[in-house]
Amino acid sequence: MIKLRKWIKTGIRGPEGSGPQKSSMLVEKEAKKIKVTYETKGMWNIAGESNFDEIEVPNVGQNLEPGEPALPQEGIYIALPAGATVSEIKVVKEEKKTIKLNKKLKPAPTPTFDEHEPPQYIPKTDIYEKDEVFPGVLYKDLGKTQLGDVNVLHLMVYPVQYYPHSNKVDLYQRIELEISYELGTLRAIPTRGGRKRIPSGYEDQILNMDNI
Repeated sequence: MIKLRKWIKTGIRGPEGSGPQKSSMLVEKEAKKIKVTYETKGMWNIAGESNFDEIEVPNVGQNLEPGEPALPQEGIYIALPAGATVSEIKVVKEEKKTIKLNKKLKPAPTPTFDEHEPPQYIPKTDIYEKDEVFPGVLYKDLGKTQLGDVNVLHLMVYPVQYYPHSNKVDLYQRIELEISYELGTLRAIPTRGGRKRIPSGYEDQILNMDNI
């Protein structure tokens, strides 16, 4: 099946097919606030012979819950001081671009247990027959975890929002989050050579490493 790919760019500069850019900065050390900026340079609108349109943001995963819109989503990690707890996360700035789709957005496939049977794409009616925005949030707090020697906050970011009935999407070119935290009594464990151990593959994926 032939698929036609159209690049829809935002106002963020970057070559066609560029993935999102993530950055962080310490707003004020005494105030214990971190600003995280997530910038999307564009997305692919993919049309084919099926009954659905597909969208992709380069280097970003997708929602895989069967029947729900297969929207881009990306997990990000923000380093926190040892023992710190998050007191508040809020969106402080957002910029978006609205795009009308030609066909309904493709849902995530329903898995099949027969290797000879193709996956089925069955939209959930409680989502697709309404015009309530999906997923309706720009991020989800997945809680704190430990990556090697680093205490991190794990967030899932949703740069594209879908309105099923009117069949349009909002592509967020910029999302700015402000994360407030409180220090605990736990002190950082001394590390060999002063460098924190990070699991292989995560070296470039943790934001705010310079401020812990």
